[in-house]
Amino acid sequence: MTITSINFFVFLALTVLVFYLCPKKVRWVFLLLFSAVFFLLNSWRVFYYFLFGTLVAYVGARLMQEKCRTERQKRIVVTASIGLIIGVLFLLKYVNVFPNSINAFGALFHLNLQLGTVDLIAPIGISYYSLSLWGYLVDVYRTTAQAERNYCKLALFACYYPCLVSGPILRYPELKTELFEPRPLRWENVFQGFHRIVYGLLKKMFVADTLAAHVKLVFSDTEKFSGPLLLLGVVMYALQIYCDFSGCMDIVLGASRLYGVRLPENFESPFFSRNLSEFWRRWHITLGLWGKDYILYPLLKSTRFQKLGSRVKKRFGKKAGKKLPLILAIWILWAVIGFWHGATWKYFFAAGMLPWVYFSLSEIFSDCLKKASEKLHLKTNCFSFHLLQSARTLLLMLIIWLITLSPTLSQSGKILSNLFSFPSMEAITKFCRAVSFFSLTRRHAFWKLFALAASLLGITLVDTLKYKGISVGERFDKQSLWFRWLILFSMIITIICFGVYGPGFQPEDFIYGGF
Repeated sequence: MTITSINFFVFLALTVLVFYLCPKKVRWVFLLLFSAVFFLLNSWRVFYYFLFGTLVAYVGARLMQEKCRTERQKRIVVTASIGLIIGVLFLLKYVNVFPNSINAFGALFHLNLQLGTVDLIAPIGISYYSLSLWGYLVDVYRTTAQAERNYCKLALFACYYPCLVSGPILRYPELKTELFEPRPLRWENVFQGFHRIVYGLLKKMFVADTLAAHVKLVFSDTEKFSGPLLLLGVVMYALQIYCDFSGCMDIVLGASRLYGVRLPENFESPFFSRNLSEFWRRWHITLGLWGKDYILYPLLKSTRFQKLGSRVKKRFGKKAGKKLPLILAIWILWAVIGFWHGATWKYFFAAGMLPWVYFSLSEIFSDCLKKASEKLHLKTNCFSFHLLQSARTLLLMLIIWLITLSPTLSQSGKILSNLFSFPSMEAITKFCRAVSFFSLTRRHAFWKLFALAASLLGITLVDTLKYKGISVGERFDKQSLWFRWLILFSMIITIICFGVYGPGFQPEDFIYGGF
């Protein structure tokens, strides 16, 4: 049951109705029941993985708070608990990394090693679920959160069904009030949730899935669709993955809002970012904050990193003593994020090591670039310079996405070199026909192109307002009734007329649902 299917919205409508009909004090119990039913309908064969992980987190947190008397005992418990939860995640998603790597290495020397692999079914959302429980255990260890004494409440936090598809990654202290306090029916929650869902469906089912067809065409043969067409294909993929993931988040946040539960935002206009640090603060926000709080900062505060910084400082100076431990900690962080994105070396390099190289070079040369700007008297606080910075950031991200789109890491170099060759006239004609929806009637193609352009302009406008700190939802609610219904009606008609769905279609799965 995907969150763009009719079945999901029937399930959502029925559960929202039951939720507000039941007594306020037990509404969280019904949320847990809805989540269990949703999960069983999707992954009933592996439901016990979730029960195991939640039980480990429950027992571990209780032991740390009630039984452990020393810091050493607490460290042993939190390490063992996280190890068990991540061990299950590794078993389900990464057990084949080693044999596949050995087989690929042997193939380089024409050796047919044929190490066996294991086919295991990973439940939907297990990565998000595992990281949320990891954060909960660390919060209890740090005493920034109290251990939950009610197992069912912890289970609801871990398995809250709107978040199972692709996040966001939850924090127990932030969500405790939202989930368990009595929630009265507020019509503004219903209206804003509905608006958010429709906007998410437009981004996913129309914009993302329409662009996906063009991206597939280009990357079906990068020898033919080379040069400018290949670059256009990567740009389209950037728009596709953004509309896909942020559209999913809009649906998730809107569905949760119908129950009166506010979830954390996961995107804030990332394409306006002026540097990569800002981009990752605005793209998949909950993953970035999780990585900083539970990997980066603990590493930098650890005794070993403090000693390393002191040694480097004595030998190479204050700046080196500060930057080297930071670069090493960032390497560990991005290694984790790289493997989290996919159990292949391609993802490890593209989503892990390459961003680390970007950040490291930025950290090393930041002072030099600042001094060069001052000596050249560059006007850095103006629109043109900010535009140049955003273009540079996007270009660096396009390289990452180009490698991600490559079938394997070894083939990505060849695809990168194809950027500098020119496509054939046959490829240009085929691409232009696809972009102009040549297979449709002229009238249908015109309106689909118009709707696509209008949707992209609308998404850009919304992101511009968000970047300026304006609450789009609140601003939209203040508009006249006829204007709001005109916008909503236009989006719904666009989804119905041009969305990718129904018999004969194969809508794209949510890209981040596989991570």
